[in-house]
Amino acid sequence: MKKPYSPRTPRKFIGAYRPRIEGLEKASGKVKFVDDLTIKSRYSNMLYAKVLRSPHAHARIRKMDVSRARALAGVHAVMTYQDPEFSSLKPTSAGWTDGVDTVSYDRMMWRHFRDRRVLGDYARWVTDEVGAVVAAESEEIAEEALKLIEVDWEVLPFVLDPLEAMKPGAPSVHPEISPSNILPKDEVGGSDVFVDRGNIDKAFAEADAVVEGTSIHHNATQASLDNWCCLVDWTDEQLTVVSNSYEADQSRMHISEMLDLPLHKVRIISSYVGGQFGRGDTGDQPFFLFTALLSKKTGRPVKFRHSRRESFHDSRQPAIYFGKLGAKRDGTITGMYFKSVGNSGAYADHTVFALKFAPTEITEVALAHIPNIKMESYGVYTNMLPACMMRGVGNSQFNLIFGHVVDMLAEKLGMDPIELALKNFGHEWGSLPDKSLTEVLKQGAERIGWREKRHLPGQGPIHDRTKRRGVGFSFHPAWHAEWQEVRRGLITVGITVNADGTVMLEAPTVETGTGSNTCNVLGCAEALAFLGVTPEQISWSPVVDTQTSLKDCVQTDSAVSFLQAEVMAHAADEVRKQVLEKAALILKTKPSELEIDKGRISYKAEPNRNLTLRELFYQGDLAPVVVRIGKTPNSERTGVPYIANFSEVEVDTETGRVQVLKMIVLNDCGTVMFASGAEGQQLGGQVMGMGEALTEEIIYDQATGIPLNFNWIDYKIPTMADMPDIDPVLLEVWKGAGEYGACGIGEGTVTCTPRSVLNAIYNAIGVRIDDIPIKPEKVLRALGKA
Repeated sequence: MKKPYSPRTPRKFIGAYRPRIEGLEKASGKVKFVDDLTIKSRYSNMLYAKVLRSPHAHARIRKMDVSRARALAGVHAVMTYQDPEFSSLKPTSAGWTDGVDTVSYDRMMWRHFRDRRVLGDYARWVTDEVGAVVAAESEEIAEEALKLIEVDWEVLPFVLDPLEAMKPGAPSVHPEISPSNILPKDEVGGSDVFVDRGNIDKAFAEADAVVEGTSIHHNATQASLDNWCCLVDWTDEQLTVVSNSYEADQSRMHISEMLDLPLHKVRIISSYVGGQFGRGDTGDQPFFLFTALLSKKTGRPVKFRHSRRESFHDSRQPAIYFGKLGAKRDGTITGMYFKSVGNSGAYADHTVFALKFAPTEITEVALAHIPNIKMESYGVYTNMLPACMMRGVGNSQFNLIFGHVVDMLAEKLGMDPIELALKNFGHEWGSLPDKSLTEVLKQGAERIGWREKRHLPGQGPIHDRTKRRGVGFSFHPAWHAEWQEVRRGLITVGITVNADGTVMLEAPTVETGTGSNTCNVLGCAEALAFLGVTPEQISWSPVVDTQTSLKDCVQTDSAVSFLQAEVMAHAADEVRKQVLEKAALILKTKPSELEIDKGRISYKAEPNRNLTLRELFYQGDLAPVVVRIGKTPNSERTGVPYIANFSEVEVDTETGRVQVLKMIVLNDCGTVMFASGAEGQQLGGQVMGMGEALTEEIIYDQATGIPLNFNWIDYKIPTMADMPDIDPVLLEVWKGAGEYGACGIGEGTVTCTPRSVLNAIYNAIGVRIDDIPIKPEKVLRALGKA
């Protein structure tokens, strides 16, 4: 950062710049991830599982011979789709929930799209899990066994393009669900038109200015360092799973319901996860089930993990968007229309979340003052890898078209797009201009040099004979505030104050690298400041164990950074009450006669008569003070703050290369819970956002449907050498409900990056390119030089 942020309310620990609580352990290699925990020295009789994967984009198994695989030395089990253990399983989905809540089979989010069979005979994309699973003494033996399985495939026609898939006569990916490939109506609005306010046709007919635009967001992958991995040990007493699922309670529910086991017979243990970026939101994975069934059959623990290639398992939801805006001459927007076609790939999972759920939220918290709005969306099955959850789900795709047409409209009206934004956008409980959006855009413009560097599109000075520079920005509502998390239900924490004044914190959440565990410890120290407790005196367990832990709070929506801390503020009141009651018994007085501050208990009437917390405990029975408390998120509808990205780019008009020179990343957080972690999220988000804007894309062989770059050499992720000067800016303007009134920032930091870069490219060269990633050949083609 160029300068540290200024907190609105100075606090002792919350908002601090400091190392993460597990920083030293991670840097020194002491932290154990699931692959470290599930090793032969711990499980001496462990077997390894591998699953048969389809070599075809669309095919059916006619018959299969596994006799040679079963005969291979070191193979302990080969199970197939014909075994009753698999054929009897219910159709399912990998996305029962988005991680916010724990749900049963009958309450899964997208009940119309139970489109997965666990180890079925029908393959819908290259590398689909079908047909057979193997358990062997080593991964190498298991791989060799798969090669010995003889499969007679019925190869079927396939389709990769969603627009082609919508045409009559296209190959049907899920004929039992949708012969037309268009996902059937869902619970969000019950219609393909899911927002319809006012009269959009009349608004456009009467508008003084109308613009139209398109954007194409291709499928990028989460690129998590920590591949999916689990070990299942199914004994007579219990089924135990050690995994890197970050939805421990939901994983237990999924396995319980699919394998017809009572919940107390299923135990999930999850520890640190090395980044997940939305991958874990499709946590109801079939591999948990086939690994469990292999364990039951062999009577031994079985481990399954993805290889790096197999970790290209799902992606961001690709979307083709069309947008149209209408406005009066003074810049008042009177009508907005958006239509999207999403490439769902082989399985629907959370397609509808990306295409409908997220834009519906945006309508409420950013487009509330637009009188006429219509949105419609179509999810389409194809024979590509499943498109699903990825950091910024739905919001990134929408922002690409939203920031596009806002910039177009401002140009047509002869307005500064900042002025147009402030005139029109805000949540339905607030007035215009929105205070948060105003400050975010003001600071971004100042730091990028907006007034000095912005020029007519393509009319800026030329650098080094062939290079042109430009600036651009995009903005978006942040997510999530506490009122948007009510669906989580009860959030529970536990605080144990020991006799020596140290604290054991129960705030179960699987740490995925975001720093929410540090937020929890800082929140606990802040709440217990009256005890004189510091973060160093608080222990927090990184392990979530459904047999011993409170209900977990899943690291999604970027909200765990404050949700559990809000509950701790209430738990601290009960801790204070119990400490004073304990003191009153020992001191033979009434609790109301005592007070506690900075770890010393004193008489209100005689402040000099006091003793430390430790002295108090050691005069009594040494029993700790234990408080466990639950609270549902505050439902007061407070709107949300705003975020923005400003970018400066340089485009070489001879080579087509785009270089991002500078980025300003702005987040109004309500309250900054952990400044070092928040800025880390801002910086890290730009790697992902810039990659999607310029380099990251999964490439398919159009003739075979085979993905060609499921590796980190050909799938181009930006490195440190590619990154520009980034200025992370944390603000505290908006405030939500509760003690802190915070809002998450982790997901949002990636949302505005692609559009801010694209708008800057347009400012540089005067030609709009709206099909990301913006590779050099697209720039040259746009300039007529291809």
